[in-house]
Amino acid sequence: MRKAGAPLMLSLLLSASPVTGLAAEAESACGGLTFDNGRLTTGQPLEAKGPRTEACLREVAQAVKARPAIRGLTVAAKLPDAERLDGQGLAVAKAAAEVLVSAGVPRTRVSFVAPPADANTPGRLQLAYVERPTQVAVARLRTASGQVTASTGEGRPTPRLAGDSLYAGELVATDDTGRAELGLADGSVLFLSPRSAVRLGTLELTAERQRKVLLDLVKGTVETQAAPGGAGSTFEVRTRGAVAGVRGTRFRVSQQEDGTSRLETLEGKVALGAEAGSVDVDAGFGSRARPAQAPEAPRALLAAPVLERPRGGTYPKAPSLVWKAVPGAKVYRVELGATADFAGDVKVQESAHPTVDAAAPGAGKWFWRVLAVDADGFVGYPSKIFSFDVAG
Repeated sequence: MRKAGAPLMLSLLLSASPVTGLAAEAESACGGLTFDNGRLTTGQPLEAKGPRTEACLREVAQAVKARPAIRGLTVAAKLPDAERLDGQGLAVAKAAAEVLVSAGVPRTRVSFVAPPADANTPGRLQLAYVERPTQVAVARLRTASGQVTASTGEGRPTPRLAGDSLYAGELVATDDTGRAELGLADGSVLFLSPRSAVRLGTLELTAERQRKVLLDLVKGTVETQAAPGGAGSTFEVRTRGAVAGVRGTRFRVSQQEDGTSRLETLEGKVALGAEAGSVDVDAGFGSRARPAQAPEAPRALLAAPVLERPRGGTYPKAPSLVWKAVPGAKVYRVELGATADFAGDVKVQESAHPTVDAAAPGAGKWFWRVLAVDADGFVGYPSKIFSFDVAG
């Protein structure tokens, strides 16, 4: 009898059952794959070895890698006794295991055996896998633009789409043009900027609304709208050299390539802590912690730019965007989106002057806003949002 709490060992029998699979039978070396209550079936008989068997095993490997709850695979080669006792059983099982490894399943998670086969049964492969208890999603990908991927520590990054569930331990990343909005299970929202990556850590909730949220920002910038929590709640974003502990509702954290951590508090209060000290950063201020140094004294963030034009109207082509200069700004970041929440594809332009020709890619309605950035890279408050139309 399996002990309570022990991982469940489930058998995946490679059989000849004609079933619908993950891939169309015409395109699948397995004739289609179906996972059903811990059992994997193939649409065509799977022999102990051969080119088609190897191709099918590669399909199995891809399907297993897409299921992070599977923690181990055992390949069993069931051959007639004459072949098994001659040592061919283990050799066949090992060869099948090597195919899985070469297809990306970590070697530490693959083992092989050669148990006795049933009498008068042709040689076949069987697999068993160990699966950890079903995970509860800690977040959901609300919106995604550009390329957004997620991966565990051992798996390759796989593209994710809006609506996908995300789990503790997954690293969510964006490419050069990617953006992602994540809804956490506690009601908080994360906005992941281009060229950024955040690892989802602890997310615990109790009936008393007490929560514990821990995120690791690996690179780039994440903006957070933290939902209210009960007494004793914690919400932390860690970087390589600092921890931002939330005592408010809205803030940005950036991890720079040189190891510097930067915090910008937009609402409420956030504590920025490093090994050498900590500082409370109120709304409207920012701070940074360089490697092995205490966080700097908070500095005021730049004000929101005031947009001058356009503030509506229709144009035969994308117009020039103009706003009032902000004292202390070194550069301005202009964001142009097809929606007012800037959740989809967003075009980002930079300008050293308070004007830029809009990079609207085509006809339609476009929304724009501007943020001022100081000489040290601190990003200020966003402007109000205005729109314009480009005639078709």
